[in-house]
This record gives sequence, structure tokens and C-alpha cells, in this order.
Amino acid sequence: MSIFSRFALRSLKRNRTRTIVSIIGVALSCALICAVLTSVVSMTQMLYERTAADEGSWEVEAAGLTQDGLSAFTSDSRVSQHIEMAELGAVQMGNENAADYGNWLFVKTWPMNPDGATIIDEPEIESGRAPEAPGEIILPHYLKDAKLAPCGLATSGTLDTIQIGSTVSLQLGTRTIHELVSQEEATPQTYTGTSLQGTYFNDGTVEETYEQNLGTIEGTVVGFYRAYGFSNSRALQGNCAYVHPEDDTIERALTDDSDATVVYSAATLKNPRDAEGLAQELADNGQATEGTSTHSSLLRWEGVTGSSDIWNTLYQIAAILAAVIVVAGVSLVYNSFAISVAERTRMFGLLSSLGASKRQLRRTVLTEALILAAIGIPIGLALGLVGCLVVFHFTGAGLASMFDVETYGLTVSVIISPAALALSAVLALVTVLVSAWVPALRASRVSAVDAIRQTQDVRLGWRARRKLARAERGACAGRSGRTGRNENERALARRPQGLAGRIFGIPGFIAHRNLSRSTSKGRVTVAALAVSVALLIIAGLIGDTLGYASGTALNTMENVDLSVNVDATSSEGENGVLVREDGKADAAALQTALSDLNTEVSNLDGVTSLGYYTSYIADAIVPASMVSENSGQFFGTMLADGSWSGPLYVDFIDDTTWRSYIKELGLSVDEFCDSEHPRAVALNEYDYNDAGTYSSYNPLSGTGEIETFSYAPIEGMYGGGIVSDDNGDPVVWFNSPNGDEKYVPLAEGITDVDTITIGALTDHAPAGVSGYSNTMHLLLPASAIGLTHNMALGSAYFNYDAGGSAEAATKAQEEFDQVASAHPELDCVYNNAAQTKQQTRMMSDTIQTFIYCFTVICGLIAVANVFNTLTNSLILRRREFAVLKSIGMGDRTFRRMIAYECASYAVRGFVIGFVLSSMVAVLLGRAMGGSFVTFTMQMPWLQVALSAGIVLAVILVSVAYALHQCRASSVVEALRDDAI
Repeated sequence: MSIFSRFALRSLKRNRTRTIVSIIGVALSCALICAVLTSVVSMTQMLYERTAADEGSWEVEAAGLTQDGLSAFTSDSRVSQHIEMAELGAVQMGNENAADYGNWLFVKTWPMNPDGATIIDEPEIESGRAPEAPGEIILPHYLKDAKLAPCGLATSGTLDTIQIGSTVSLQLGTRTIHELVSQEEATPQTYTGTSLQGTYFNDGTVEETYEQNLGTIEGTVVGFYRAYGFSNSRALQGNCAYVHPEDDTIERALTDDSDATVVYSAATLKNPRDAEGLAQELADNGQATEGTSTHSSLLRWEGVTGSSDIWNTLYQIAAILAAVIVVAGVSLVYNSFAISVAERTRMFGLLSSLGASKRQLRRTVLTEALILAAIGIPIGLALGLVGCLVVFHFTGAGLASMFDVETYGLTVSVIISPAALALSAVLALVTVLVSAWVPALRASRVSAVDAIRQTQDVRLGWRARRKLARAERGACAGRSGRTGRNENERALARRPQGLAGRIFGIPGFIAHRNLSRSTSKGRVTVAALAVSVALLIIAGLIGDTLGYASGTALNTMENVDLSVNVDATSSEGENGVLVREDGKADAAALQTALSDLNTEVSNLDGVTSLGYYTSYIADAIVPASMVSENSGQFFGTMLADGSWSGPLYVDFIDDTTWRSYIKELGLSVDEFCDSEHPRAVALNEYDYNDAGTYSSYNPLSGTGEIETFSYAPIEGMYGGGIVSDDNGDPVVWFNSPNGDEKYVPLAEGITDVDTITIGALTDHAPAGVSGYSNTMHLLLPASAIGLTHNMALGSAYFNYDAGGSAEAATKAQEEFDQVASAHPELDCVYNNAAQTKQQTRMMSDTIQTFIYCFTVICGLIAVANVFNTLTNSLILRRREFAVLKSIGMGDRTFRRMIAYECASYAVRGFVIGFVLSSMVAVLLGRAMGGSFVTFTMQMPWLQVALSAGIVLAVILVSVAYALHQCRASSVVEALRDDAI
């Protein structure tokens, strides 16, 4: 060990407090980086495994491969593993079977994955097993026990229904599709229909022909799989019969001349980032006639993402978090070294005078940094892993629900990634070295003379220099005579002590002079306070931002555990005919039936009734005077005069619930419960989700009257909405199935107009009434049901609160069903929402837990930063304090001086920190704006006040500790303490 390494060790040992706090800072920074990276790796791996278990691990898929295409694809050096499947033709199910079993069944080979891999996830087997040898067949679940009319799927033997063990024959052929209607003025085409084209087309758009020309496959049914008709893998799309492939099946499908035989190949790659390029090459070379695709949902978890707004937002927030972590770590470690080097200026100057080179001086400081890193980084890695294990343990249920991993036999676990640990250690080490590099350069540039004079550490500020310059000019002007000179000297002696001196006396004057010197210790202290304040406020900003995101994206009716959807449009009851002659529901009779049922089901065991309501859909006109600004996206197309017309929901709530709701809102019961003059309450707060983009709207600016209407009857045409013509006047747009359009004046295009008075706006619906939609809701009492004469019935609901218990909700459902059986005029469909709600709450709690953990760690870094910087700054000024005490400064004066200095540091640090956090708030606002278009970043004033309180408390503790340490040594010892 060199003498400079021993010198570094001795320096760290002598300054134990600074060393310990610096190690804590390095450990916290490393722990935060490690925890973030480990959490990301663990969650990403969890999502990857969940996606692979559900959809397969393939990354690139090609359909309709040619022989050259298959050879090029499978021999490509970028391909790791691959699997091939063949579509052998179509089976015609016949007209008599089509209504129950569809028109077509496509015969394909069963996916034979390589050992130990699941490139394509096999279809879910409902009963039996997968085909394991040639001659074995597995069919869709809906054909189990089916008895078919004569068609391309025939049974033989003693069984007349299809069962496991049945012998069946599949008659293969070519399905040809002829377009009848040109698409976008193109010439109608004729093409072979495979499973990729699907089986459903709009009436009158195509004509299908079929030729049984691809032979027959016979075999034994060994199982039935759950058929969905759609799959993320093109090879599994469609309703299919799967057979075990023979050795030459793929080759025969490639070499025959039929377009009905299609070869699919799916592959995993050595580098997932090659997926897009490989897929594009196959398509461009014409080697995959039916196209290529990439497994985007899987590639996302492998770091290959698309342009989704929500993911761009998350990555931008992650980048901001990373920057905050690095800045916090650099600040903490840099402050420690900057103060230490500034105080040891004389020491480094003396070493330089004794022959130490600049490189050796730099190495001394960097050695200290490496020693701190060697101790702090392993501690930080351990803390980060322990923190992840603890958080994942307490949020495991929420993470499992969030990622739905238990469905696929997966568990929530922390993935200890050597790469993540190494990256955490490297980032922490870089943070320490970067933090120490500037102080190391400063130490290496100290000359012996400057070190003794300490001119490197103390420089007059520009204001102080300007004052001295003015004083000197005045003194020069008075040198023409001794009298003038004496007068100038007396004037200088009588100069005021400044504002600080006038207000705080001598302590304030001395403190102001200390602060006016451009000391590195003072700058570092202010910077440390600024970073700490910014860190605490930013933690609040991030918490509010992610809390808003999770709250907006995970909305649910908190109180509803059991919801019963009642359909009354298809039956007649004892209390009156619910279906009128025109086919519309009798609203009044429906309300009577619902009220009767409610009387019997309002006191079910274990649950609390939230009443019932009936939701209708109305076409309405909202006047411009009621439409708020910036609501265009929520309302859609606005009219030229600023009004809006379109469909909205009108919810009629049972009178008991309505009365309680009106009291809760503090509104007049007499006004809002008057059945003769009903007044509505408009729900005026909506979270809007449009393909991954979230926003929140208050569409109405105030109360007023809106009009509901029906479209006037025009033979052969349907009302499509109200629009503005070229003159800006409202007109009604009518259209017909054959594409004809017609615009008529508003007065002629609508009829049966009614008025609904909106008497109040609110931000929440009654408990049990859903307001989460992209459409406006008006709330009225059931007694106002007469307003529905121009509306269409949507649904009726009974809702119950089971305290979050899925078991209680299930028991209540059974009781409700027994009661409802005596009301045949009402058809009931049940939704036990307790389990879904519980999962949503756990997801939200999980997100909040990570927010809290981040906030706590950021708070600890901030506290350590302030304590370390301020404590060392004061302790290392012992010699200065000893000089002041030696010339007679008392303890009270000394405390007032320190209080003034600390107040100055605190104010400057708080202002700078607030500005820094405001800049981060702008960045977060821009990041959120990509996905949450109406999100408005607001400064978390509570967090600002809390950060000020925390910083003030830490300042007080730091000063008290530092002054205690200073008092521990005598004045003589402090003045003699110049030894290296």
C-alpha cells in the first residue's frame, strides 16, 4: 500500500462522521438503483413468462411460405428455434349444420414444439388428449356429442355422435371466394379462402364456391380442444381440426400446386431486435405469400417496443426517475468530497510543496472514493435486494392479480439478475467517481502559497469587490490633503454595517461577511439543500403523477360487489304487459315490476342493498351555454354554434336511493323530488380512455335545459345525427343501408321533443350507479320515468355491497335468483364483481407501495445529504470558530451568527430546489400529456411544505450535532489543529 493510500485511509478514519454518512449515501444510491433495476427485471420476466405461457414464445411468424422461403427462414443465422405447421384444406360443414357449427372447418397439423420449448402455445384441451401419432385427430369442443347432417365431416362405426374414440373422415377441398362488390373502386378479386381470410363476410359482398379436390383424411378422435376461432398466432386462427403430422406432410404441402395448402413457420430468435427486420425481409422477397407478423406483446417485454402512447409515457417517467436517482447520488457523494477537499486545501498544498505530483493528489481523493464505494456498494446491493424481497412479499397478491400469473401456474418472485446487479454496481461506482473527480482536480491544482493563504477556498463575491472598489476610489480622491484623507478614513470607519448588521447586530454582520465570501463550503451547502428540497418535492410529484395514472386507468365502482342486470323486454308478467305492441318496453310497467322485486330482495343476508336503477339512451341537444371549454374530444363532433348533439345515458334511480342522494349532495329535496317538475343531476366528471390514451373531462360548464328527441320517420332511412351545414345551421343527417344520404332542416328531422332540466352538477353518482363511460350521464328519480317516451331502454340493475367478500356476494346471488324465479317477467344476469374489484384494489395498492418505497428512499437520501453536508461544513470550520471565540465572541452571539448563516442557506437552497422541482414537474407533465391528454401537473403544496419542514428539522439537528462536536475541543486545540 502506497503512502497516499495510507493517507487516504487515515483521513477517512479521522473524519468518522463524514465517512459514515458518505457510506450511507453511497449505499442508499446503490440500493435505489438496484431496487429499481431488480424490480424492472422481475416484473419484465414475470410479464414475459405470462405472455409466453398464454401466447407462446415465438417472435416471428411467416404464413404461406414457399419452399425457398422455408429454407431461407429456418436456415437463417438469426433463428434460434422454429416450428412448422401445415393447413391441409377446408372441410365444408353443409347448410344444415352451419347454424350450429359454422360453414367451414380447416384441417391443420398439431403444433409439435421442440423439447423444452413452447414456441406456439398448444390449444387448450377440454377433454381427451392431443394427437400423438398419425391417424389421431382432435376436434373443436362444440363438436363433442354432435350429430351432424351429411357433410365433409363424417363418422363411421356404431357411434352416430362424435365422441372420443369415434372414427371420422375429413373430406378436404378448396374454398374459393369471389368478391361481388368492389373495394375502394378496385376490380373485384377471386382468391382461395383459407383460415386466414376467415369465414364471415357482409351479406352480398362475396360468393363462395367449393371443390372437394384434396383427398380425405381418416382417423380416430382422441380429444376436444377449446375453440375460440381467433388466436394471436396466425397458424392457430380459425375453427380447426388438428391431425398428427406425418414425416413428409410439410414437404407435400410445399410442393403441391394448391393454394389451399398453407405452411406456417414460427421462430424464436437469438436477438429479439432482429424480429422486425427478418419479418420484413421475408415479405419483401415474396417468400411468405400470406404475410409475416411479429409477436409484439412478447417483444415488448424483451425490450422491443412499438409506438404506444402509454409505453412512451412510462419510459419517459422512468428516464426522469433514473435522472433523479443519479443526481441525488452524485449530489450526496460530491458534497462530502467537495467540503472535505475545500477544508484540506492547506493539507494538499503542503503535500504539493513536499513533492507530491498532481496525479498523486488526485489519486489520494479517488482512493478515498474507491474505499467508500468498496464498502457502500455491497451494502447498497444487499439493501436493494432485501427491499425488493420485502416489497414483493407484501405486494405479491397484488402483483399476481395485476399480471394474472396464477392462471398459468406461475408465481411472483424476485429475479436476482447478475446483469442488473453488475449494472447497479457500475452505475453506483460511476456516480462515486464522477462525484469525486471535480474535488480531486481541485485538490491537484492547489499550490503551496495559495494553500497557506487559502485563496482557493475564499474569494470575495462581486458585490463585495464592487463596494471595496468604490471605497478605494473615494480614498484616492481624498489623498490631495491630509485632512481629506483623515476625513475619508473616519467616514469609512463610520460606514453602516449593512442591512444584516442593522437588524441582527454584530452576529448578523459577521455572518453576512462569511456568506459574502465565495466559499466552496457555502456553495456546496446551498447546493446540497437545493437538491434535497428538490428530491423531496419530486418524490411527491412522482407519487401524485403515478397515483393519477393508476386511479384513472383502474377505475371501478368501489361499493358494488354483486350486480344484477335485468332484461325485461322479452316477456310478460302478472303486473302488466312489459312489451308493448310496437316492441318497446313499457317503462311504467317495468318500474312497477322492479319495485316489486326490490321489496323482496332489499334485505339479503350478508350484503347491503344499493337500490336499483334503469338506464335509458336518449338522443339529445346540449346548448352551447352549457358546454365547457376543451370538451370537444369527450363530446365528439361539435356543432358550428358551439352546441352538441348525440346520444347520452339517462339513469332513473329508485326513489329511496334518489332521496338519500339528494340529501348527500346538499340539494333541496322539495325541488329535486317533485314528480310533477323533475330536475336532473348531471354527472360532470369522466375518465376517458381512447385506445390507451387517458383523459379526464368536465363536459358541462353549468346547469340549464337540454332537449331529447326522436328522429322523424323517413321511409327507408335512419337518423344518423345532427350536423352543421355549410352555413353553420343545424341539419339532420339521414342514411340508408344502400349508402344513400339526405340532409333535412332540424325542425323537419326531429320529432317528439322533450326538455330535461338539469338543476345541479356533481362529480360522483350514487353508490351502485356506474358513471364510468365515455358518454355523459343524467340522473333522475324513477318517478320521472315518463320522460322516457323518446328514449331506448338500455339496462336495469340491482347492486349490492358485500364488503368486498366474493363468498358473501355468491350467497346473495343464490338468494336473489330464488326470489327472481317468481318474477318470470324479468330475466336476470349476474356479475359477481367482488373478485375483480379485489384484484383492482390490489393492483392499485401495489402501485402505491412502490411509490411509497421510492418516496421513502428519496427522503432518506435527502436527509443524509443535508446532514452530511451541513454537519461537515460546520465541523470543518472549528478553527474559524475558535478564532472568533478567542477574540471574545460569546455563545449567544455565536449561535445567532450560525442561525443567520443557516437561514440564508435554507432560503437559498429552498428557492433553488423549488425551481429545480418545477422544471421536473414540467417534464413529468409533458410525459403524462402523451397518454393522459387532460392531465394538468400541479405542484404538491403539501409535499412542498413537508419538504421545508423536513429540511428545517434536519438543519437544526445537524447544527446541534456539529456545534456539540465543535465544543468538544478547546480553543487552543482547534487553533493548533493544522497537522496533516
